[in-house]
Amino acid sequence: MSDLGNRGASMRLQCKPCGWVPPADMTMQDARLHFQVDHDTDKVTLDLVAVCSCGEAMTHTESRPTGGGMKDYLVCGVCGNTGYVRREPR
Repeated sequence: MSDLGNRGASMRLQCKPCGWVPPADMTMQDARLHFQVDHDTDKVTLDLVAVCSCGEAMTHTESRPTGGGMKDYLVCGVCGNTGYVRREPR
């Protein structure tokens, strides 16, 4: 379980190797086709990333323990906005 902190609902899937952002109505078959054509593999690897208000994916800068969980700090490489996501222990 995680608390999106000040990132609100600003999370999305994106291709781990190239950063491609799949459309909201994408099917697994569509994702598999992207990986077959663009990466010559059947292995689909997507990351769940925080998204800045400017639309760019944010980069993880550090993690700190907090209240029994972890707080991941993020920064946007385009506009400099910062944010965090709080992760609860498993």
